[in-house]
Amino acid sequence: MLKASEVLAATKAVCADFEFTGVTTDSRAVKPGELFVALKGDNFDGHDYCAKAVELGAAGVVVSHEVSGLPAGVAVFMVEDTLLAYQQLAHAYRLRKQGLKVFAITGSNGKTSTKDLLAACLSCKYNVVKTQGNFNNEIGLPKTLLSIKPDTDIAVVEMGMRGLGQIAELCRIAEPDSGLITNVGETHMELLGSMENIGKAKSEIVLNLPEDGFAVLNGDNEYVLPAADKTKAKVVYFGLGENCDFRGSDIVTSGAGTTFTCTHKATGEAVNVSLQLIGEHNVYNALSAIAGAFCYGVPMAVSAQALATARLTGSRQEIVYIGDITFINDAYNASPASMEAALKTLAEAKKAAHGKARTIAVLADMLELGDISEDAHRRVGRWAVENGVDFVLTYGPQAAYIADEAAELGGKSKHCADRQEAADALRLMASAGDIILLKGSHSMQVDKMLELFK
Repeated sequence: MLKASEVLAATKAVCADFEFTGVTTDSRAVKPGELFVALKGDNFDGHDYCAKAVELGAAGVVVSHEVSGLPAGVAVFMVEDTLLAYQQLAHAYRLRKQGLKVFAITGSNGKTSTKDLLAACLSCKYNVVKTQGNFNNEIGLPKTLLSIKPDTDIAVVEMGMRGLGQIAELCRIAEPDSGLITNVGETHMELLGSMENIGKAKSEIVLNLPEDGFAVLNGDNEYVLPAADKTKAKVVYFGLGENCDFRGSDIVTSGAGTTFTCTHKATGEAVNVSLQLIGEHNVYNALSAIAGAFCYGVPMAVSAQALATARLTGSRQEIVYIGDITFINDAYNASPASMEAALKTLAEAKKAAHGKARTIAVLADMLELGDISEDAHRRVGRWAVENGVDFVLTYGPQAAYIADEAAELGGKSKHCADRQEAADALRLMASAGDIILLKGSHSMQVDKMLELFK
């Protein structure tokens, strides 16, 4: 329950006292007794839906200007900025829960998968709330914090960014006790200009952690390592290198998943981990989850058991079978690093099939790469050939460089004008036993190839 007095304290609005069952920004999903916050975007204005929200049961609205059609008795909170008010509410709600720990995660790749894995490990000992989907921005983060329940022990929150200062702002809302950086890659190069700047932006997640908190860092990534000097929290490293506190080794991939050994440097304890996920990049994600959970008292063996059945948010290495054809739907997003990892995963899946399967990579544009875009896409084409992909099928203006580079290096490839043409081409070439990877930036909607293929 959320009292109006708490809304007033957080937002400095003026109103009589009420009590609300929750907070929402979606007028279509209002539950009785909730407080509706009228956010305004480029293509919508929540103020237009206040009356509808009240009709569906909202007991109050947060607005930045007067709205018509509201019945008497509805609490109206007038503020200058409804988004800021929403964030203030989430911050106040987070702070009122005594003993709550917030564990924040960021990185160029793998943050959503790591969030799922860490939450699975922590859930073995605690009541955990986690970011749903990838709601990791200035609207999604407050939504997660406002979903905290009276019995919640730890909130695992994902933080995304597109520029310097954005993660710092999210941290002001969430006040994390611990932070985790999965890696630093070329994502957002267009906006930040250099790997050093991307690393600096990601490191904002550990800047204000308390001394009794933890900074869980990728010990193998040179652009993550400087973050260790920027925090008062205890630094814990994960990775494959010998100096990592939680080190992975003996990695074996099959068509059903990946196994590896995790060794704790300080004690020498080692556990065998089995994932229903394919690829070395998922070993890193799992290692970070084991490390993060260990910081909060979850034994490594317990985390290993949790990881054995852990599932990821949709469109992240989701295995889909259509007839006798296997799809690896990894189409939620894409960057050079995640493209390389996905192509290695495809090669590992082919190896697990003893080389009898044909592999097809359906790849679309990677966005926000700026001046390095052509080079990055050509690298993907090269990686496809190096990993033995049998056929590369692309669409999107930048992805043309992938097909071109693959062809120049002797690979088989075809570039299509759009997703529909690519789906038509795939239907003609696909046959029983094929393993097909789907990968591209989110807005390219490569996952819709599944429906078009069917």
